[in-house]
Amino acid sequence: HKEVFESLRKQGIGVNLHYIPVYHQPYYERMGFGIGYCVEAEQYYKEAISIPLYSNLKKEDQLKVVEAVKNIMSEV
Repeated sequence: HKEVFESLRKQGIGVNLHYIPVYHQPYYERMGFGIGYCVEAEQYYKEAISIPLYSNLKKEDQLKVVEAVKNIMSEV
């Protein structure tokens, strides 16, 4: 995940972390929730990234994202 994220960023593709388990927020941590509360959510958090996806994304930019992801995934 980290390698894919960093590689896409280096190529100028604005990827982000999309999902953070809600119980990682300070309010819920103070209530006693912590690492291990929901292992599936934490695994998803470690693996998921968001790629550019919006209505005005130009065709050439779409193709750039697709090619970059394909190239990176072929190396992993």
